[in-house]
Amino acid sequence: MRNRNEVGAIETVYDRYRFRSRLEARWAVFFKTARIRYIYEPECFRLPTDGELYLPDFYLPEVNMRTTENKGGIYVEVESSTTNYYGTDYLDELSWITGRSVLLIQGMPKVGGHYEFTCTPYCITWDIDMHFMRCYKCLRVRVQYGNCCKPCEYCLKQSGEQSRCDAAHPSLVHAAKVARSYRFDRRG
Repeated sequence: MRNRNEVGAIETVYDRYRFRSRLEARWAVFFKTARIRYIYEPECFRLPTDGELYLPDFYLPEVNMRTTENKGGIYVEVESSTTNYYGTDYLDELSWITGRSVLLIQGMPKVGGHYEFTCTPYCITWDIDMHFMRCYKCLRVRVQYGNCCKPCEYCLKQSGEQSRCDAAHPSLVHAAKVARSYRFDRRG
């Protein structure tokens, strides 16, 4: 018998996608509002260890881990609560077979850090306090550890100027607020 306090995933339609959960839809609202291009459930992968099929929640083709330079994007998995990190081998396998970084986001979009698992090809890294950061000049987005305002590598390479990337960029703060308060009941 199900606990009456448990809430299951609620399928939600937003931006022409049918999301498997309201939480995934909230992250889509965040990405769209922040003008971060996303693809929901981009493709299915067969994991090499057990042959199981795995479908990542999102692919962000223009966002990279720890850099604003184009490295091919990242995959994102959304979880509602803290995950047992010993059960995340599938994320390591996804990173291995795609050559892309994988980000595990837990909980709602918010201003400030998230407790996340990041995985890069051939290397597992556990981080907390990860942030989406946006450059004030070129507006590129990266995922970076901590709330450090490091210079944008893309701007530095293109123009020699040091423009900072910031988790408190107004567009990201606004996107988090919109995503947290978005009402799905009357819109699609």
